[in-house]
Amino acid sequence: MQSEQFERIHDFWTRRQQLTQGELGEFYQRVIAALTPCRPREAASLGDSLADLRHQFFIEKVLNSDSEAAPHHVGALFLYFKRFIIDQLRKQRDDDDADAQDGCDLQAPDAYAEPLRDYRLTPASVRAAADVFVTSLPRDLILLLRHCGCGGMPVKELAEQIASAHYHGGKLGLVHKQKGDVISAARQIVAPAHRATLLGSWVLTLLKLRVGDALAARDLQAAQIVLDILCVAALSLHMDPAPTPPNTDERPPA
Repeated sequence: MQSEQFERIHDFWTRRQQLTQGELGEFYQRVIAALTPCRPREAASLGDSLADLRHQFFIEKVLNSDSEAAPHHVGALFLYFKRFIIDQLRKQRDDDDADAQDGCDLQAPDAYAEPLRDYRLTPASVRAAADVFVTSLPRDLILLLRHCGCGGMPVKELAEQIASAHYHGGKLGLVHKQKGDVISAARQIVAPAHRATLLGSWVLTLLKLRVGDALAARDLQAAQIVLDILCVAALSLHMDPAPTPPNTDERPPA
C-alpha cells in the first residue's frame, strides 16, 4: 500500500470516535483491504477464518479501543493485527485450561516463549537485544527495516529518500519479509547470502547458531519469532523527521 494511501487510514484512525457513517464505512473497507495480504501463521490455530478475524480486529482493536496509537504505515497495522491474533490464541488456550478437569493451575505458555526456551532466550530478552540492535543502525537502514523489512514496501519506493537504497537494502538483508514469501521469511536465512547480512548475522548470533550450521525447522521458527520481535522494536522506535536540506537555488527576496 502506497504511503499516501495509508495516510487516509491514519487520519480516520485518529478521528475514529467522530467519524460520519460514510467515513466509518470507508475506514472499515480500507483497513480490511490493507490487512488482506497479512496472513499470520498463528491464525491457523484458531477456528475462525481470516476474514472473521479481520472483522473482529476492527471492532475490538480499532473502534472500541484507545490503547493503540494510530499506525503510520501498513507494517505497523500488520503488527497490530498479528498481536491481536496472538492474544486470541492465548485466550483460547486459557479457556481450554480452565475447562480442563485435571486441576492444573499453570497458565498457557506465551506463544513466543516456548520456542525460544531452547535457545535460553525469552521474548523480553529478545526485545531488549532488538532495541539495542535497531538503535545501532544508521537512520537509512532503520527506515528500510521499518518500511520494507517489516511493512513489505518495495525498496524502490524509498529510492528518493535514501541514496543507494537497493545497495543498503542488500547490506541490511531485509530477511523479515520479502514480497511473495508470506509463509516464513525466516527460511531465507538458510541462504548463505542472507546469513552474511546485518539481519542474518544478528539473528544467528542471538540464537547462538554458526554461519555454517544446518538449520532445523525449530531454528527457523525461532528465527521468525526473533524477526517478529525485531519489527515490534523497529516500529516502536521514535524517529524525528529528517531535516530538510537547504535549497541552494533559493534567492533572497529582492
